[in-house]
Amino acid sequence: MRHLRLTIALLVSLCLPALANAALISASYQVNLNDSDPGLVVDSADLEANPFTFDLNEGDSVTFNLFKIWTPEGAVNDDDLAPKPISVDFNFTSPETMSGSVGGSTSGDTAPDPLFGIDGFFQGGILSWGSPLQLVFGALGDGLLEVSLSDTKFNEGAFWGLGNHGAKVQAEIKLVKEASEVPEPSTLALLGIGLFGMGMRARRRSA
Repeated sequence: MRHLRLTIALLVSLCLPALANAALISASYQVNLNDSDPGLVVDSADLEANPFTFDLNEGDSVTFNLFKIWTPEGAVNDDDLAPKPISVDFNFTSPETMSGSVGGSTSGDTAPDPLFGIDGFFQGGILSWGSPLQLVFGALGDGLLEVSLSDTKFNEGAFWGLGNHGAKVQAEIKLVKEASEVPEPSTLALLGIGLFGMGMRARRRSA
C-alpha cells in the first residue's frame, strides 16, 4: 500500500503545473503620429527602454512613462482642431511572440480667457486613447495580457507662448491571467503507464 501511495504522489506531481513564477514581459514599441499639416503637427521621444523588459506575477501590473509628446507649432490654427490618428505598435517576444496596437487621436484645443473673452487665448494639444490592447496567449488560449495608455494634454499655455513643452504618456501593462501549462507528452505517457500498472496490480489482487 505504501508503494502505491508513493507512485500516485509521484504521478500527480509530474502532471501538476509548477509553482507560479514571475512571467517575463518583453516588447518593443513604435509611436505613429501626425507629423505634417493638415492637423496639429506632433512629435515624440521614447522615455522607456526600447525594447523594455519587466517581471510580472498573475494579476499584477506595472505603470511607467513610455514616451513624451509635444507640438512644434507656435499656435493652434483652424486646421489643427480636427482629430488626427495616433497609435503605438507593441511587438512582444515574451511571454510569447505576439503584437497589437493601441489607437487614439490628437488635436489642437483653444479656449477664451475668462477676463476679456479673447478667442483662442489658451491653446494646447489633446491626446485621447481608445480601448486597451488585449492579447490572448498560451497553448490553451487562456493567458491574457492588457496594455493601456494614459490620456493627456500637452503644450498648454497662452497662444503667444505655446512653446515646445510637452507631456509624458504612461503605459500600464497588466498580466490579467497567466497561461496554463500543458503537460509534456512524455509526462502524459508516464502517467498512462503508471495508471496501467496500478490497474494490473489491483486486478491481480482481486483475482
